[in-house]
Amino acid sequence: MKKFLQVLGLVFAVLIVLGVVGIAVIVIKGTALDKESKAYVDEVAPKILADLRKETLFAYSSDELKNAAKPEEMDKLFAWLKRLGQFKEYKGSTGQACIGFLTQTGTVTTGQYVAQAEFESGPAQVQITIVKRDGKWFLRLFRITSMALAGE
Repeated sequence: MKKFLQVLGLVFAVLIVLGVVGIAVIVIKGTALDKESKAYVDEVAPKILADLRKETLFAYSSDELKNAAKPEEMDKLFAWLKRLGQFKEYKGSTGQACIGFLTQTGTVTTGQYVAQAEFESGPAQVQITIVKRDGKWFLRLFRITSMALAGE
């Protein structure tokens, strides 16, 4: 019985050590993934906001975003967004990346961010969702909201 308890204790000790190592690896990789995804958002968002053209958005977009609306609908959307006036300042983003598993597609790496920007007509908030495919980030969602766009 004593030998059995010793073996059982050893098994539990090994499992605890493996669990601690696994958690440490996840934390380290997660932190690196957060930095990488935030850097992508903070690089791309100001370029799109400064230009406000679908061609600029599409240069960084996933196929899902490119196919979300008809080209003429996207043209109308960007014409409407021009009401924001000239882009003044990008104030950064907050958010994080996460890794999930889908039964149909397998592992999926995404990031959810909210960015703040200043335009000639006032402040704007940008919701940004990104997805990582084949080692490269792409925009899945890029939604601009601002009180300057309300009304009329």
